[in-house]
Amino acid sequence: MELKENYILKIGMCDDELGSIKSFANMLESEIIRQDLNAEITLITSNQKEIFDAVFNREIDILFLDVDFKNNGKNGLDFAEDLRRINKEFFLIFLSAHQRYMHVSFYVKVYDYIVKPANKDVIEELVSRLKGEFKGNKSLFLHLNKWITVRIDDILYIEKIGNKCNIVTTYSTQTSTKSLETLLSELPNYFRKCHRSYILNEKKIIGIDKKEKYAFFPKGVKCPINSYFDL
Repeated sequence: MELKENYILKIGMCDDELGSIKSFANMLESEIIRQDLNAEITLITSNQKEIFDAVFNREIDILFLDVDFKNNGKNGLDFAEDLRRINKEFFLIFLSAHQRYMHVSFYVKVYDYIVKPANKDVIEELVSRLKGEFKGNKSLFLHLNKWITVRIDDILYIEKIGNKCNIVTTYSTQTSTKSLETLLSELPNYFRKCHRSYILNEKKIIGIDKKEKYAFFPKGVKCPINSYFDL
């Protein structure tokens, strides 16, 4: 599946039976399209190391994880504990051929537990709930307009240019007609106005040069700051 430039939700799937998970992925993808959920399945694998790295790097928003790993890594419950130690924010959905693990799955902050094989009604209801969850979750996403949403944690800084604002993220730059003040009011308190025309994400700063009046972000990105700005 080709990624859209402005995709929102990144979905990963991990199961030691790839044939089974790919069949589930096809059903899920069809329902995502039908309900117009702005999401992409970006990783399907039986390799737990690939999933660990993706979760660590915040490359997955929703993870479908098999509980019953047989010969290819830890069981899903133990692996989920490892993942929660490095990232508490992603949505975890267990897949299992059995219900017997359901009562202990909640210790790792699971969003749902699906018994395989999942039918169309189960997937339809899940996608509907996810759509409502992410549409209203202001702590995760910033809505720039009717079509474009960005993950808040990906934002480096926002720049006002004329009657528009450029939202510079780790991966791209998007444009919004919302005012700088409106955007600031919709963001968490670790976003601060650092200049008359700039807002920055304090969590992403790797350095400040007060003499040159710049804040620096990873990969050589920088934005202007006022002389009085300080962390």
